[in-house]
Amino acid sequence: MAGMRSATLCFLFAVFCALGYGQPKLALMPCEVPGAEPNKKDSAMCGKYEVFEDRARRKGRKIPIYIVVYPATGSTKSADPFLHIPGGPGSSATEDAPYVVQEFAKIRERRDLVFIDQRGTGGSNLLFCEFFDANDLQSYLGQWNPLDRVKACRTELEKKADLRLYTTSIAVDDLNEVRAALGYDKINLFGGSYGTRFVQEYLRRHGDTVRSVIMQGVSLTSQHMPGTFAEDNQRALDGVLSECLADKSCSEKYPNVREDANKVLAELRKGPVVVEVEIEHKKSKVSLSRDLAAEAIRYMLYQSGSASRIPWVLNSAATGNYIPLAEAAIFYRQVIVATGATGMYLSVTCAEDLPFVNDEKSMKAGADLWLGNYRLVQQREACALWPRGDIPKDYASPVRSNVPALILSGQWDPVTPPSSGDAAAKHLPNSLHVVVPSGGHGFNGLTEPGCVGNLMTAFVNAGSAKDLDMSCVRSIRRVGFQVK
Repeated sequence: MAGMRSATLCFLFAVFCALGYGQPKLALMPCEVPGAEPNKKDSAMCGKYEVFEDRARRKGRKIPIYIVVYPATGSTKSADPFLHIPGGPGSSATEDAPYVVQEFAKIRERRDLVFIDQRGTGGSNLLFCEFFDANDLQSYLGQWNPLDRVKACRTELEKKADLRLYTTSIAVDDLNEVRAALGYDKINLFGGSYGTRFVQEYLRRHGDTVRSVIMQGVSLTSQHMPGTFAEDNQRALDGVLSECLADKSCSEKYPNVREDANKVLAELRKGPVVVEVEIEHKKSKVSLSRDLAAEAIRYMLYQSGSASRIPWVLNSAATGNYIPLAEAAIFYRQVIVATGATGMYLSVTCAEDLPFVNDEKSMKAGADLWLGNYRLVQQREACALWPRGDIPKDYASPVRSNVPALILSGQWDPVTPPSSGDAAAKHLPNSLHVVVPSGGHGFNGLTEPGCVGNLMTAFVNAGSAKDLDMSCVRSIRRVGFQVK
C-alpha cells in the first residue's frame, strides 16, 4: 500500500520526485497561468500552503501562500530551484512570473523556476489600498497616499489581517517553511530592489538552505527609506545629465541641459502649472506641482531607457511645454504608486524604515535638491495612521554569509546606488559586485542586452562568482538619448 502511494505521488509530482527532492508535503497540481502575451496561457504547477498569520504564537488565523512552479525544461536537471523575489515591497512574484520566466529561460533549462507570493501580496492575503480615482486624473497628482484613504483602508484591511504581522522577517520564515514543504533542500535566490532586502534577511535567518544568491539593486536593511531618496536621486540625475553633455548628439541638442533643469525647478517652486494632457485619447487639464514633477523625473531614472528621455523632457518644460513632464507624472503614479500591495508596502516601511529615519538630517540634505522632501513628509504622515509591527533587534545590522553572491548595481540607480552594493559585498566574502555602466534601477535601454542575463546564468550554473567572464559588461553603453 505504501509503495502504491509513493508511486502515485511520483506520478502526480514527477517534477519533484524525478529530481530527488524527496517526497513533497505540498500538493502542487498542473495548472494554466497567464502568459506574457495577452490571451496566452502557460503550463505550470500551482498550489497554496497555509501558514499561521501570527507565526510566533502559532494560533489563530491562517493565511494562504500562493505558489507557482515552472518545471525545468532541459534533460539535465538540478535539485536546487531558482526562486525570484520581487521588489516593492508589494509586488507579486506570481504576477511577475510570465515575464521573469522569459528573462531566466536559460536558467530554467536546468532548474525549476519558483514563484511564491509574499504574505500580503498577490494570492497570499493581498493587502491593497485604492488610493486614487481612476476617473479623475488630478487625483493622481496629489498626496502620495491620501490620508483619508489610508484611514479607510486600514479599517477595511483589519477585517482580514493583523497589519503588524506583514514584515520582512516574518515573510522570510514563511518562505523557508514553504521551501521545506516543497521538498527542496537547497535553493538559489534572486532578489531585485526590495527583494534584495528579503534575500539578505533570508541569508541571515536560513542561510544553510541557500546555494547561491543574486541581488540586483541592493536595498540594505539599514537603508531606512525614504531618508536618502533626495540625495540618491540627485546623484543619478547629475550623472545622466553629465552623460548627455558628454554625448555629441545630446550635447548639441541640449547644450544647456543643467540650466534647463534649474529653470524648471525654479519655476515650479513658484507654484503649480496648469497643463492640458492627453491620456488614453482623452484630454484633461491638470495642475502639476513641483513635488510631482520631481517624482516623475525620479521614476524616469529607474530605467536607462526612460532616463535617456530626461534631457528632452526638461528642455521641453524649460521652453514652456510641461505636457511630457505632466504625462510622465500621471503615468508613474498609475503604474507604480497605485499598484501592487499598497497596504503591505505601508506595513513593511512603517515598521522597518520610517521609525529609524533621522528627519532633521534628511530634511536638511534634501531641501535644495531636485526631489526635495515631500516623500519623507508624506510617507511619515501615512505611517502615523498605520499599525507598526515589531522587527528583530539585529535587523539593520550587516548580513554576513559565505554563500556565493552576484551583486548587480546600475551606475546611475536613483534609489539603490552602487555604494549599497559595495556595503553588502564587504560582508559576503564569496561575492562579486558588478556595476553596469549607465544602468539605472533596471537595465533596459542599454547595449549588450544579453550580457547581464548570461552572466547570471553562468553564475547560477557554476554556483560561484569566481572566474566569470566579465568582458561584455565593459562594452555596455547607453543606446542613445532622445533628441527630438
